[in-house]
Amino acid sequence: MKKKRKLLLTTCNQVLSGALALLGFASCVEGEAPCEYGTPYAKYEIKGKVCDEKKQPMEGMRLIVKGNPSGTGSDYTGRKDTVYTENTGEYTFKDDYAWPDTKYRVVCEDPTGVYKADSVDVEMEPGHRSSGWYHGSDSKKVDFELKKKEE
Repeated sequence: MKKKRKLLLTTCNQVLSGALALLGFASCVEGEAPCEYGTPYAKYEIKGKVCDEKKQPMEGMRLIVKGNPSGTGSDYTGRKDTVYTENTGEYTFKDDYAWPDTKYRVVCEDPTGVYKADSVDVEMEPGHRSSGWYHGSDSKKVDFELKKKEE
């Protein structure tokens, strides 16, 4: 009877240990930190308004936002996104997957070709690092005043 009970307990322990290992649970061993899965990220927002020389809002202007993965120099080969202005001339770019980009170049273009393009570099500062992979957030306001092309 004792042998059967010991065999049953050993089998149950092995099955439960295997199930816990498959589910990703580990035993608590002093001094070991749990592993985190994922990548560091921050939440960034760039917003503003596009106007003409007469301070009139411009609808349908294209804003191309390019990330700088190195954070130095003029290497804007990171992630790119395009947003358009609303009828009020306002635009909003949001990036929730911003790591390692902390610098952006915002290029404002007129799709019709009547106005000259303009660009500005924006450096984001996510603040102090929070817990885990989250590195904080930042928001910047970038306004553009486009001038007509000379004929």
